[in-house]
Amino acid sequence: MPWRERGLHHRARDSRPKPLKQSAINNRVWYNGEWSDPVAVAAALDAKHRGWRTYTDDEVPAYCERTAWPPKPQGVNNYAGLQPLPERCRKARLDADDTKLKGPNGAHSGPCFQLDKRSPNESQPVLPTLFMPGFPKSASTWLFECMHAAFVPEQVCADTYPANAFDIAIGATRSLLGRRSYGGMGPRLRQPPFNPALWSKAGCRNRRFMLPGIACAVTGGCSHRKELFFYGAGYGDYFRVGMAALHGPELPLEMFVREEQRPHGMKGREWDLYRVKRMEEFCTNPRFTHLPAGRMHPSCCIAKASWPKRWGCRWHETLRIRMGKFSSVWFQTAMPWVKPDEYEFASVDFTPNYLCHSGALRNIHSTARDPDELRFIVLMRDPIARAFSEWSMFTTWGWDKQKDFVTRVRGQMSTFRKCNATLFHRPDLLTALPDYELAAYVSKCFRGMAMEYVTNSLYPICIASALRIFKREQFLFLRFEDLMRMKAPGLLTMLSNFTGLYTDSKIIQRVRDMRECEATRAKKVPLSFTQKANASVQARAARDGLRAAIPELERFYKPYDQMLQALVHPAFQWSAATHQA
Repeated sequence: MPWRERGLHHRARDSRPKPLKQSAINNRVWYNGEWSDPVAVAAALDAKHRGWRTYTDDEVPAYCERTAWPPKPQGVNNYAGLQPLPERCRKARLDADDTKLKGPNGAHSGPCFQLDKRSPNESQPVLPTLFMPGFPKSASTWLFECMHAAFVPEQVCADTYPANAFDIAIGATRSLLGRRSYGGMGPRLRQPPFNPALWSKAGCRNRRFMLPGIACAVTGGCSHRKELFFYGAGYGDYFRVGMAALHGPELPLEMFVREEQRPHGMKGREWDLYRVKRMEEFCTNPRFTHLPAGRMHPSCCIAKASWPKRWGCRWHETLRIRMGKFSSVWFQTAMPWVKPDEYEFASVDFTPNYLCHSGALRNIHSTARDPDELRFIVLMRDPIARAFSEWSMFTTWGWDKQKDFVTRVRGQMSTFRKCNATLFHRPDLLTALPDYELAAYVSKCFRGMAMEYVTNSLYPICIASALRIFKREQFLFLRFEDLMRMKAPGLLTMLSNFTGLYTDSKIIQRVRDMRECEATRAKKVPLSFTQKANASVQARAARDGLRAAIPELERFYKPYDQMLQALVHPAFQWSAATHQA
């Protein structure tokens, strides 16, 4: 596109660079006194005219522009249960065969611990509708925090609340924080209760908002969860033991506020005890579990002081030291429950390993109310920089004991090459594979797990497999390098168009005032390490090794970069200018 037609702020015409000389050797161009990579030169020229910090407010990358967006999803992705609870499962005492299966958290699971099929006029758990399934270390956490600032109900519905909202709430509901507590387990509180009607279609004027699931600690505190790792790509196969392990017990909707506040007048110790006690009630009371009395919900587990290092159901010494407890019942994750006809929102799961896991997307498809209403935001970063960033994070955490990046990736490249020598470096064969053969290849050669640095950067193979399951219009592909340059108005408007989540100029301005959704002025830098960490002797040595290995890595990724350009868009290319990690 001619430079004047881009609608951007440019210098005068006579300041444009002179035509570039083209070399027939290695397809290089002459720029700034040397033969250079043409992609790097294009990026440099684009930065010179566009400017890293002069990206216009409403501008989005050309590959993100659409003449028409997919239809806006309607309602919620409610899950009514697969079937009524079998009669044998309603007995007070289960047979031994029905208690054999246990989840990764150690809790009983299986057919007798699943959701008894719910009718349309009953509350139902809401499964995720919006996903960010790939790829790690591509700013998925930064984008989640941006969307968490812009699209949660406290933001989207703020202008729709009536002036006397608290008075309405007091008269309309008795919630967990109201005069009456669930099961008599809590004290009488004076804070005005939360009213779920304020988040309903009527209360929020049909504005679609984002409502993540929550994750809780054994000490009782809960908060919104970016990554659920439920459908696959985690170290515990929760999907195998049934949907109840994901959606959890039915909790009051107020548990899903953006930030839970200690009620006025309640002391800290009293609040801590209250939160721990309510967990036990949620996990065992049939009112919340929708299971026969005496049966613990499979998303819950028993943590004991004698198991301080247990991974699946962790104990925290605060319970013993501060509260005198030696065991506790708690749930790890839970989704919101609502009556489907009364609410309009999208729940989210931004687990970045789903795309390269052979079964995760199929699990998502098979359990959705309407698979066509699901949306997927896929972030991609220079594959070499992304791999290095992921390795740097896990070596810093101590998870990966290999302190030499080049040694680690050479081993993984060799493993991938040996996995299927026929298909290695053959995009033409990959794209021609039947669905079942491509799925089998991904299942064999991709684990979709943490520390799979090489295969987690092989974007087009995972994307090709995903496009055999979902429609192309359900995906929004975005380069990390472009995301880092966008401004809040353009980014949020684009996300709103794609997801159906509501925004307007007032919300966008509030988000900008919070210094969210613009990487150039963000409160938190969306990269792996601080300047101090980057300046360490170990970090400098690692970067020196990376620079030496770049030609080898470029050769490895080149056929797949070309496959990605053909599959997604020609703009999805990288060069020496973007390899810097």
